[in-house]
Amino acid sequence: MTIMSDGIARRGRRVLAAQGIATALLVGALFITQGAHAALGGFGGAVISLILMLMLRLTMQRAADLAVESPSASMNIMYFGAASRFVMLLVLFGLALGWLKLPALYTVGGFVGLMIVGLLATQGSDSGRPASKTDLTLD
Repeated sequence: MTIMSDGIARRGRRVLAAQGIATALLVGALFITQGAHAALGGFGGAVISLILMLMLRLTMQRAADLAVESPSASMNIMYFGAASRFVMLLVLFGLALGWLKLPALYTVGGFVGLMIVGLLATQGSDSGRPASKTDLTLD
């Protein structure tokens, strides 16, 4: 693992923790206010979001490891990762809505809500680069 992929792993753990807490709160609130069927739909959407976040984290780590040695291979990994996440999104929503018959409103709502939580959890100054490379003080 490179220094950059260590930073990606740290940020990924932070996002996963935030999404896990948000999932518990979402499912609990839906269960109390709307019932078990709605809570199951919200949980299904949250799980889809978590799976896509884990796929993104792995793709970013692989791309960061190859970025210095082979920038074109790193870009190919990023493009393939985006395409595979899109296909996985379609498959997971197909399973959740078509096969499991989860309520669409709560499934999509849970997915969107958890994606927003993940986006907000990525905010911060931890780029993964060592402090010696990011310190811009010109003495």
